[in-house]
Amino acid sequence: MGVVRLGKLALRWCFECNLPILESKECGTCNSETNEVRLTPPGDVRPAFDEELRLIRAQIDGQFGSGCGKELVPEDKIVVLNRAPALDRMDEIIMDGRVLGALRYDPGERYKVILRMHAAQAIEKNLTKNWVIVDPGAVNPIMKGANALCVGITDAHPDIAFGDEAVVLDPDKNVIALGKAMLPGKEMVGNKGVGVKTRWHGREEVSLLPSGRTWEDAISANSWFFEKKVPKAIQFIKRVVEREDKEVACSFSGGKDSLATLLLALDAGLSPKILFVDTGLEFEETKSHVDEIAKMFDLEVVKENAHDAFWENVPNFGPPGKDFRWCCKSCKLGPTVRLISKHFPDGVVSLIGQRAYESEQRAKKGRIWENPWVPGQLGVSPIQDWTALHIWLYIFSKKVPYNIWYERGLERIGCFMCPASDMADLEIVKSYSSSYEKWGRFLSDFADDKGYPKEWLEFGLWRWRKLPAGMLDLVERKGIDLKGREKKPPPEGQGRIEFLSAEGYQPCEGGVSIEGVFTRNLDMVRISNLMNILGDVSYDDKTNSCSIANVDVFGEGGMVVRGKDEKDTKKLMNDVRDTIVRAHLCIGCGICTGRCDEGALKLDEQVYLDEEKCIHCGECLGPCPVIGYGDREFEF
Repeated sequence: MGVVRLGKLALRWCFECNLPILESKECGTCNSETNEVRLTPPGDVRPAFDEELRLIRAQIDGQFGSGCGKELVPEDKIVVLNRAPALDRMDEIIMDGRVLGALRYDPGERYKVILRMHAAQAIEKNLTKNWVIVDPGAVNPIMKGANALCVGITDAHPDIAFGDEAVVLDPDKNVIALGKAMLPGKEMVGNKGVGVKTRWHGREEVSLLPSGRTWEDAISANSWFFEKKVPKAIQFIKRVVEREDKEVACSFSGGKDSLATLLLALDAGLSPKILFVDTGLEFEETKSHVDEIAKMFDLEVVKENAHDAFWENVPNFGPPGKDFRWCCKSCKLGPTVRLISKHFPDGVVSLIGQRAYESEQRAKKGRIWENPWVPGQLGVSPIQDWTALHIWLYIFSKKVPYNIWYERGLERIGCFMCPASDMADLEIVKSYSSSYEKWGRFLSDFADDKGYPKEWLEFGLWRWRKLPAGMLDLVERKGIDLKGREKKPPPEGQGRIEFLSAEGYQPCEGGVSIEGVFTRNLDMVRISNLMNILGDVSYDDKTNSCSIANVDVFGEGGMVVRGKDEKDTKKLMNDVRDTIVRAHLCIGCGICTGRCDEGALKLDEQVYLDEEKCIHCGECLGPCPVIGYGDREFEF
């Protein structure tokens, strides 16, 4: 996975107090110099809650032996986590100012802990699993980075499986390397080739730092944050409110970022209305939390409800995806438009808990923006440059309740089946919420209807229309066939093709997009050919999809068009839609060939394109007798 930088890496550590420090080079408690913690970007660190710590300890015990979890991660130390890029979910585990390793979740394989050298050394006396012992002659080469060859392995734990995390020991049972087992433990001794492909090697210093620290101590040590960064955010809110002279509200989702934003507004002396959109896919705990906070601070809650919009339309659009978020339009944008127009006809300054560290789109968005699809709403984010740990320190300092789902292990809270969720997150949801049962049944029925294999559900492949590279590699390794079965062709004489679309601003990601679906499978060979009218086309036979700039079309009938401008995005959508309809229903009249001065359009029963001659001028996209299809725009 590529490195993503969305802001500066803010985490530092005071080794004297053994506390996390944000940004400041000086500890607010002991005034000693702090040290930078080397993290994987983007560095949106957060506290490790009890459930996550239990999972980490249990996984360490399972891999390396009973008692190793508490030995490495005791209960009286502060631990923070850093979400790192991965195929699914991976969190770096940070304690005592160093990265101990990472807890990684892989689809189909669940969790695995990947330790660093100093962490493995800390548990070497308790190590009873996944060990490999080498002879004296192999120690020095391995300490310098060589792999552990079978010829040098004298013993190995018999339960080691291929791909397990293995600890390489010298004859005195000291850790000298860590890596991936390339053979089962029973086959390493006396075999040929590589037994363990090493990732980390050499001994490191294992330092013992003070224990017994609490988050109250961390709040005191981060005095710079409370003396400068918090007041700066409060002053920003005051300036914007004074300048705009409009009613002020706080968009409250029930998550930590909107809670921190609301608390800042209260510190600014405001009593904003709370805006809550019930997407119809909310956790019950989230709705209760919104009411709890409103009652605590005696604030009015203005609500709008999407009701059953998702369930009414998912049979037509199919499961939403990371790259096909029609649900945001129906469940979030539509109700938001209704809420603002109904309650704030003269406009509203809407304080929103948006942060740059959440995504590249939000990093580019800035602190103040207007939503082109929600007239009258001015979005304002006072926490744009805050990390998650800034947010949590501020919330902890206020001693206010927060959403219980954070305690259960979710990093972000939204719709219970959001396609942006990792499989690890969805597994947590299944464990605690009965809401997922209905969605699981729908996915199972949908897969049966389409002829998709069980892996489509098991690996969460429903979360994309066009699989990213990492998931494509997984599909190929597992030999998964995702072609499914064709939709039944329409009866004779009923060849109309209907198109349903949902368009608007993307509340979750930013930018403008239009998601649509045709009521028939698409002939991607013809579409890939004729789409060259609009631009250079790339075709992906693995996903049976084709793309031009900002447009993806999928063989099962889906289409997504992205852009920054509403007008241009809609024009592009219309052009793509018309081209697809022409490709399917062409009657060979030849009208369009007469409009092509380059001679790129040819006729052979149906029109086709000579791609070498086409200059993408679009002149051929004029009147056509087949453009009379049914077309329904998704109703908010």
